[in-house]
Amino acid sequence: MDKTSLRILDTGAPKVLIMQSLLIAGVGFIYYMNLGLLAAQAALYGGCIVMFNVWMTHRRLKTANEIAKIAPGQEVKIFYLAAIQRFIFTFAFFIVGIGWLALPPVPLLVTFAIAHLGYLFNKQ
Repeated sequence: MDKTSLRILDTGAPKVLIMQSLLIAGVGFIYYMNLGLLAAQAALYGGCIVMFNVWMTHRRLKTANEIAKIAPGQEVKIFYLAAIQRFIFTFAFFIVGIGWLALPPVPLLVTFAIAHLGYLFNKQ
C-alpha cells in the first residue's frame, strides 16, 4: 500500500479515544470528589457511550473504505447504516443507564457532552 491509501485508512479514532478517556476520567473524578461514587459511575457510563460510538464509527469507516474498493458508490449505505445504529445504540444505552441502572441523569449527560470535546483534538 502506498502512503495515500494508508492516510485514507487512518480515521484518527485512537487519538480521539485517548483524549475522550482523559476527559471522562477527569470529569468522573470531579463527580466522585463532589457527589460520590454513584455520580462518578454515571459520569463514566455516559462517557463510555461516546467512546462506544467512536469505536463503532471507526469500524464503519474502515468497512466503507473496503466496500468503496470493491463497489464504488455503495459505501454511502454503510454511512447511513452507521448513523442509524449510533442513534439506536445511544438511545438504548441512555434507557439502560437512566431507567434500568437508575444512574443519576445529570452526570451521565454532562460527561456525554464533554466527552464529545475529544473530537477537537483529532488533528490530522
